[in-house]
Amino acid sequence: MHTRSIRTRVLSAALAVLALSACGGGGAGPAKQEPKDSSPVVAVINDRNLTANEVKAKLDEQPLFVRNRYATLEKKKEFVDNLVRFELLVQEARRQGLEDDPEIKATVEKVMVQKLLRKQQEAAAGKIDEPELRKYFEEHQSEFVRPERVRVSHIFLEAPQADAAKRAQARTAATKLLADLKGKEAGPTKSAFELAASEQSQDPVSKSSGGDLGFRSREELTQGWGTALAEAAFGLKTPADIGQVVETEKGFHLVKLQSRQVGMDLSFEQARPRIEARLLGERRSKAMEGFIDGLRTKAKIEVKDAALEQVKIEGADTKAAEPATAPTAQP
Repeated sequence: MHTRSIRTRVLSAALAVLALSACGGGGAGPAKQEPKDSSPVVAVINDRNLTANEVKAKLDEQPLFVRNRYATLEKKKEFVDNLVRFELLVQEARRQGLEDDPEIKATVEKVMVQKLLRKQQEAAAGKIDEPELRKYFEEHQSEFVRPERVRVSHIFLEAPQADAAKRAQARTAATKLLADLKGKEAGPTKSAFELAASEQSQDPVSKSSGGDLGFRSREELTQGWGTALAEAAFGLKTPADIGQVVETEKGFHLVKLQSRQVGMDLSFEQARPRIEARLLGERRSKAMEGFIDGLRTKAKIEVKDAALEQVKIEGADTKAAEPATAPTAQP
């Protein structure tokens, strides 16, 4: 366990400084050289020169409140001492040949690909023109302008206005049912309303779903069931609230609030950052697909199914993945 811990620390150090070396950090081993750093040498670690520019670059990576700690010479020496310790670990990692370790190489490849992707995305980003931003805003109004909506359940007792006797009977039944449901839901039976809707509501569309009308705007509820129901639904403030009996031309309703969606009315300028981020994301994604397609076109790629089939997946249920065998015909 102790040996593995040491190996892990050395691998981490080697990985980090491989990236530093690739940026012109120097040290043992061949690396692509950036323009020569002519700033004063701050420290020498074996054959590795640590320059003032490198120290400054490392300091600049720190948050401002951390940088402020290193204003004095004494504190700068502490910072450099940490860089020296790190460089010693790097040199030892290289001496032990860890640059050729498969784990190191695989991690460096991942970092390299990530940097390539960032580079390509930055090159593809550019600037979104004003007409394109406005076009998106106009074509996707529902994303930025949306009325307040409520989700309610209702129990509908049909009673046309022309039938006075039926309306009187329905009004009495609705009032009695309301008192019964409020009593039950004040206790342990929180879904009494939905159960009653599935058994007694005369709205065939919502009955099977416990009276759920889904999210509706005030206008949509008015068009479907009349102004009185819309006003009653939007008048409920707290989820699970049950309103008073609502009378409409079609009959009588009991209404229960499930949830509420806040309305939204963003101007173009308010929506602009969101639109720009989305269009830039789409542009980068499209550019990356084109970039990779171009690499595929120029590359020679062959996938060998026979060899791939031999790759075993640890813990996988191979029987479940196998296609069903057609039954053999019996004579």
